[in-house]
Amino acid sequence: GGYNLHLDCRGQGYPTVLLEAGLNDFSVQWALVQPAVAQFTQVCTYDRAGLGWSEPSPHPRTSATMVDELHTLLTKAGVTGPYLLVGHSFGGINLRRFAHQYPATVQGMVLVDSAHEAQAVRIPALRTAAEQLIEQFRLLARLNRFGLLALAPTQIPNRGLPPDALAQYRARLATSDYFAAAIAESQAFYTSVDDASVVKLGSLGNLPLIVLSRGQGAPLPGLTTAENEAYEQSWRSLQAELTALSSNSQQWLAEHSGHDIPLQQPQLVIAAIRQMVQNK
Repeated sequence: GGYNLHLDCRGQGYPTVLLEAGLNDFSVQWALVQPAVAQFTQVCTYDRAGLGWSEPSPHPRTSATMVDELHTLLTKAGVTGPYLLVGHSFGGINLRRFAHQYPATVQGMVLVDSAHEAQAVRIPALRTAAEQLIEQFRLLARLNRFGLLALAPTQIPNRGLPPDALAQYRARLATSDYFAAAIAESQAFYTSVDDASVVKLGSLGNLPLIVLSRGQGAPLPGLTTAENEAYEQSWRSLQAELTALSSNSQQWLAEHSGHDIPLQQPQLVIAAIRQMVQNK
């Protein structure tokens, strides 16, 4: 379609593990997971359009568009199934849609503190937090036009990346149009969630499924302690609903992690993937 997406496949074997990052994140967020998984099967990361090393897309940043782009990317790159889909946060919604559209290619799924299509209704504070994040991105985009982040990349916080991946992460944010892409993706986020409800991303049948859920809180800014406790309770309910999507499912608790399980407890993600691969 006139634009390129970044794809990084390592290792050999099947099923091919496909890692999808969360909202506004890209392949470096799997830096602690991908090398370990590559020791026992093929594992691929990619960057959604406009993020990381991928070029921008002319299409709206809805989940439907992202899934179409991913399928085209895998087809043109010759990365064939069966796939084991591993999605973090918003990436979980995208990969559930992928499984809905291409069920014959999917052998199993790991949802890592995945987003849920009902969260906009159940947790209105998430929409407010997203709007605040978009305003921050607008400010950072203006700073980037003057090259200020490139002059001081250490001002970009580290969420737990190893040194090489952190350097790559800061370089992409400071020297690319990352924030413009992040604004577009964030603005489309709830459109994507609502759209997922429209197509009724429901039962996964008996598809092997592991749901990894955070054990530590991920408080939202501007909420009281009681409001954040209610938010966490709602999030736990949504995680239980995701687990119920398959009759062949397990829920694992990342007791020492907040939302960023791939960075805070990567060994748990690796263990879930290994179990799914061994049980193929």
